[in-house]
This record gives sequence, C-alpha cells and structure tokens, in this order.
Amino acid sequence: MIDFQIKIFLSMYDKAVETAVKETTLPNSVHAEFLPPAENRNAVPDNITAVFITDKMSQLRSAVSFRKKNLRIVYCGYTADAGKSLSKLEALWPAGESTEIVKKRFTILIKNLKNEFDAWFYQNALLTTINSLPDMLWYKRIDGIHTLVNDMFTEIVRKPKSEIHGKDHFSIWNVPRPEEGNGEFACAESEEMAISTGKTYICDEPVKTHEGMKQFITYKTPVYDMYGNVFGTVGIGHDVTNFSNMGIELSILVQNLPFPMIIFSSDWKVVRMNHSFEEISGISSKDAEKFNYPEWKQKKLIPVNNGADDHQKHTHIQECIIQRNGEKKYFIVREQEIRDFFDNTSGYFLTLQDITYQRAYERSIIETANTDMLTGMYNRRYFYHYLSQNAEKLLTLFYMDLDKFKTVNDMFGHAKGDEVLIKTSQIIRSLFTDAVSARLGGDEFAVVMENCTPELAGQRCIRMENAIHETFSAEGLDITISIGIAENSGMLRDIDQFIHESDTKMYEMKKAHHEALRI
Repeated sequence: MIDFQIKIFLSMYDKAVETAVKETTLPNSVHAEFLPPAENRNAVPDNITAVFITDKMSQLRSAVSFRKKNLRIVYCGYTADAGKSLSKLEALWPAGESTEIVKKRFTILIKNLKNEFDAWFYQNALLTTINSLPDMLWYKRIDGIHTLVNDMFTEIVRKPKSEIHGKDHFSIWNVPRPEEGNGEFACAESEEMAISTGKTYICDEPVKTHEGMKQFITYKTPVYDMYGNVFGTVGIGHDVTNFSNMGIELSILVQNLPFPMIIFSSDWKVVRMNHSFEEISGISSKDAEKFNYPEWKQKKLIPVNNGADDHQKHTHIQECIIQRNGEKKYFIVREQEIRDFFDNTSGYFLTLQDITYQRAYERSIIETANTDMLTGMYNRRYFYHYLSQNAEKLLTLFYMDLDKFKTVNDMFGHAKGDEVLIKTSQIIRSLFTDAVSARLGGDEFAVVMENCTPELAGQRCIRMENAIHETFSAEGLDITISIGIAENSGMLRDIDQFIHESDTKMYEMKKAHHEALRI
C-alpha cells in the first residue's frame, strides 16, 4: 500500500460536521492533518493533496480564488448558495445531515482522492519501470491491438508511440497481412498459449525489422481486468540476434566461471572479460576496450602444436604456453564462433583451460616409465625406443659393464653395490654430456652418440676407464669397466643385433689387458 498524505483545512459554523469529520476512521494508509482555514494561497502547500471543507460563503469564495490544482473544495450547504463556485467544488454536502451521513460522505471523499492518487502513482510507476527495461515491452488487447509500449519498443521499430498505440502487428512492423479470410494476427499462437494456460509462455520468434531479420526470445503473460476477464497479454521481447545484447545475467555467468574467458563481438572487440582472464593475462578490465586479442595472442601465446579446427562446431583448439612472472603455464586455448539464429557469425568466445598440472603429471609418468629408479638414467625401455626412432642416423654405441662388481656385493653388501652403480652413472653422464645414456640392468650401461668419429670414441673410452679406476681405487675397491663399441651405417634394421655387437666387443675387452691402455 502507498501512504497517502493529506492536509484538511476546516472552517465551519456547524461544529457537528467538523467533529464528525475529525472522528471519521480513515484507511490505514491515509495520514490526515487537520488545520484551521488557510488565510491565503501560500498557506496551502503545493506538494500534497489539500482539502478545504467549509459552510461559510466568504471562505468558499476565498478558497476558489486560490486556483490551486491540488486544493479540493467541499461546501456544506445548498446548490443555490454555491452559485458560480459550484463547478469548482470537489463535493457538495447538504446542510443539516446526520453525523453518520457526514462521516460516510467524508470517507467516500478520502477514498476517491486516494484512488486518484494511487492511479497516478501506479501509472507513473508502470511507465517508469517499463521504460527503464533494456528489452521491448508491450501490452496488447485480446484482438492484437497494442495499448501500451515502452521506449525500447519505439526505438527498435523506429516509430513514435502515437503510431503504435491502437495498431496491430502488421501496421507497426510494416509487414504484409495474412491472406484474406485469415483473421488471426501475428504471434497469435503464442499468445493463445499464454491465455489458455494462464501462465507465462516463452518462445523464440523471428521478426522482420528495418534492420533485417531479428530473433527474439519472447515472454507472454495474460492480463486480467478487475473482474477476472482476460484483457489481453503483456509481452517482453529479448533480442538475441546479436550476442552482445545479452544483459546482466551474462555478465554474472561469465564472471563466475572458474576458468579464463572473454566474449568478443564479430570484429573481436571485447564484450565481456572475466576476472580469471585478467589474472592470467595481466590485462585490467579498464583496458578491455583497447585490448587487441590477435596482437596479444601473437606475443603472449607460445604454440605447443599446430592446433585443430572443428568445422562442425566452428571451433579452433590449440595448446599454448603462457609465461608470466617467471612461471610457465600450459593452456588449451579454445576459440569458438557464436552463431546467431540465421547462422551468421555474431561474435566469438575464448576460453583458456589450465592443463599445467596435467602436463606435469604426464611428464612425471613418462619420466617414471623411462627412467631407472636407482640411478636416474634412462632405462632399457627408453633406450630401445630412442634407437628405433633414430635408426637412420649415424650412431656409435658404447656398451659398458663393470668388472668385479659381484665381489663388491658379496663382500660389502648390496647397499655398497648400489652406491657403486650410482657413482658410475654420474661419471658416465659427466663424460657423455652430448649423448644419450642408460642403465640397461644390473651393472650394464649403454651410451649412444651421433656422428662420433673413431678417434673421439677411443678418447671417450680411455677417459671413462680412467675415471672409474681412479674413483673406486680411492675407496679401496678394485673395480674397472669394460667397454665395447659398435657403429651403424645409418641403416639400422635390427636393434638387438646392434646391441649384441657392442656387447660382444665389450666381453672381448674384458679378456684383454686394458690396464696398459690407461694414460
């Protein structure tokens, strides 16, 4: 209920009428202030409803002379006495009526004034509300005639309300009428659904406008009069032809997504950018209007692969790296077209899916699968895979086996043996930094080098033998290493045969007196 403030000026000879007026019980939302007669027009405020009740002719003439729209005059007397002032009166109460009749007349007066006040308020509130909506709104009679539309409606159809009120769909939108004999108006089916169900009916409706075809989501609800009869419908049309016209609900959705996202218009201008993207890119929402995505993509996104296009979904997907604050992060970058109802590109949206953790986990799994747990070197599985992938290259294979390693295990235990294997792997990696090295199992190691000359291979073997001897002799261990070398001619067909050749030469070395070869 809307509070109704009213000031009542009383000037009566008949005090019984004055008392009856003051004792009348008013509705809860009505707040009346009783005042003595106003001496001049300035005593009557302009911003509130005022009532002047009098049975004095002089006071009547004075009040009429004020000529204020908000002042309502009631004369308690006879029609003949009111004279020319009769047309200026809000009401004429006959003199000498009972207290109950006076109270009844006063109650009716107040209700009428309040109804007038409420009617103005609700009409003004309605117009203010509908004109503040970002969508089209209209009221139609049951026969399809528009009785009220909002400002957005006039903006979209580009006609003043005077050319819309009292017109049907065809006149307003300048479209051909149905064939003769078809009395239905456009959108009749959806409005009939709303009326027949008594509920809001939501549907998609294409409409031909001066800008071409537009697609609307319409909400139509039946409107009833005070007796429960269907007057017509009220409709709201939400333009979804252009994705950038989506309202605040889109902003809320985008901001609350747990991954970086941007929505672009058809020319790649930012429509929405969420906080997650701001954090990843370092771009402030204040600079969103100036954000040049193609330029940013070229400078900041490091491609991991060539990406792939899904033509059915109008999507391009690519894995990229973003480096920021010294940290490298992996993302699946998805660029997808936004298609309107007529299959035209009306915009794009970009999402970044952080897969840094997945890539790290994958690397961990791959490393575990390809790495020897004790030494951290590549294992036999990876070594064979590497040879198969590089079979057409000129390769030199060094096959290594520790001499007298079993004696260490037998005399000092497996913990000491593990220590020897770890130190051996460290020596190999320090001397063969330009090669791929692996522990094949037990005390057997292998190294493969590309484009290695016989002279360089010989030098590496000598350095390896000396390093092993010096390292373990310092610990009182009589451990040496035997190395067999095999080369392929760039046509490696059998990996096992290649390894077997170097293995055989390694065993030949075990039998030789290689101490004499040490420097």
